[in-house]
Amino acid sequence: MSNNAKVRPAFFNSRGAKKNRGRVSLQQMKSAQMGGGGRYGLKVFRELAEKKQWGKIHSGHYDWWMFPIEDGSQTEYNVFENDVRELQGDAEYMANYREAVRLVVRAWGWDIDRAEPVTPFEQTMGWTHWDVRLAKITRSLWLFEQRDYLESIQTFARHLKPNGGFRYGGINLDEILHMKLPRDADGAVRASNL
Repeated sequence: MSNNAKVRPAFFNSRGAKKNRGRVSLQQMKSAQMGGGGRYGLKVFRELAEKKQWGKIHSGHYDWWMFPIEDGSQTEYNVFENDVRELQGDAEYMANYREAVRLVVRAWGWDIDRAEPVTPFEQTMGWTHWDVRLAKITRSLWLFEQRDYLESIQTFARHLKPNGGFRYGGINLDEILHMKLPRDADGAVRASNL
């Protein structure tokens, strides 16, 4: 595993704000998540999964609203601490969030519930070498404190690259291998978890 990767604290860029004042409403988040407004979303994922067109799941751009993090380039979907709490408090949002993770990761050939490769592996499944999407999903799971899925996706990441080496251009993404739950109050990984 890459030893020089340091996990950025949760909500590192919030400057003390607990809520992203520019974030869209809960209803708009839920609409985007489902694919409202012509977006790539859960409805499309379900249709492609039904048709066993797994590879097409990764042809769209959707990470910002499907797997929110605090520093995405579409800031209206970025989440800080209270945004996460609001979304976690909506059972429908969270069920859809987890289903989306399950389908996207399954398209890579990973069964996130069983923490192992999909069997039988289907022809259109496979790793796309999109480290950045894997990193965004992993960070989102960490921020949303989805321990079971976080640990499974980290197992997948280690299955792909046992020694790390996840990158986006010149950016080292190996922090995904070191994220642990629970986090300290300041959002940092507890020292005992390193």
